[in-house]
Amino acid sequence: MTTELLIDIALLLLGAKLLGEITERAGFSSLVGEILAGILLGPVFHIISPNGVFEQIVFFGILFLLFIIGLSTKYDDIRKNVYTGSFLAVSGAVLTFLGGLAAGWYLFGSFDIGLFLGVAMISTSTAIPLKILIEKGEFQTRVGRMLAVISVADDIVAILALSILTTYFTAGGVNIWNVFSLFFAVLGFILVVLTFGSKVVARMLSFLRFIRDEQMLLSLPIAIIFVTAFLSDSTGVAAVTGAFLAGITMSKSPYAEPVILPKFRVIGYGFFIPLFFAYSGILVDIGSISSNWHIVLLLFAIGCITKSIGSGFFARFFGFNAKEQATIAVGMVPRGEYGIVISQIALSAGVITGSLYTLMLSFVILTIIATPLLFRLHAAISDRYWKGY
Repeated sequence: MTTELLIDIALLLLGAKLLGEITERAGFSSLVGEILAGILLGPVFHIISPNGVFEQIVFFGILFLLFIIGLSTKYDDIRKNVYTGSFLAVSGAVLTFLGGLAAGWYLFGSFDIGLFLGVAMISTSTAIPLKILIEKGEFQTRVGRMLAVISVADDIVAILALSILTTYFTAGGVNIWNVFSLFFAVLGFILVVLTFGSKVVARMLSFLRFIRDEQMLLSLPIAIIFVTAFLSDSTGVAAVTGAFLAGITMSKSPYAEPVILPKFRVIGYGFFIPLFFAYSGILVDIGSISSNWHIVLLLFAIGCITKSIGSGFFARFFGFNAKEQATIAVGMVPRGEYGIVISQIALSAGVITGSLYTLMLSFVILTIIATPLLFRLHAAISDRYWKGY
């Protein structure tokens, strides 16, 4: 670790917290200020540049955020809403895939690029809307719990889509048996973690009452997060999903609410989480967006509309009112790590150029930046027009 990295972390953390405070006082989510800090310190003033070591450090932020969300989620809520959440995740994914496929054919005249865009735009990073709902005190609402369920189902859909795309690019075709095998492996892993894993974690936490070192209530959960994230990533599921599942396995512990959650909020929101979102702002390529803004905006519009219809509008058939449908729709806007991973695979396979790869990253960052602003707009419209609906 170089001394330059230390000062970069200090500047980015202070900038993220200060601008987060300012935007929060202005009535927006602190997320807007955190990302803005990264944009100012990165592509605007060129004070901080992307760095591989830095990226690995800030990755802990998304792990801790998903763990905190999982710790605040009850397994019974997941089980109760699994069918509805799965349907909304799949319907949103199918419409998004078709929209991306059409965009690739229209803009580039290529089926392969369309296939790439369709798959890369599928996965939603629900950590961002869930963070906003936590800030607003609305995470424990029916919509907050539903978005948590959709995030798990959405990850499974993204994994299958990634498997199909990788097979198609490398082998020139799709092996249905491999796709089904991966699906059942992923589903089995999630079920094992939520059932057998919950019992193992409960026993491990129960031994803490014999230990005098109170900080073990922080150390042991961190170790469990890392192990579950490692196993999750090895199975083909995103490491962040493993962190979310680790949180759910601990949610029934008597130590969860009074001890573990406060400790992780301090270390998470005080350090790692704002760093993660600020670093996302550093990755923004302003030059690429300015020269190809029409393509980025078109992809953004397609991504928003297809998810809004597939997940938001269809929620009306499950008893959600207009305001709740809009919350789900906005919550499905931001894209995340799967889109970046899929872009890297397509670039390595020679399916897309470096320019298209940059455009895809710009699309992902734009959805992250726009989400808190859309939530703000949604709140204003809800207060004025949707009362009682």
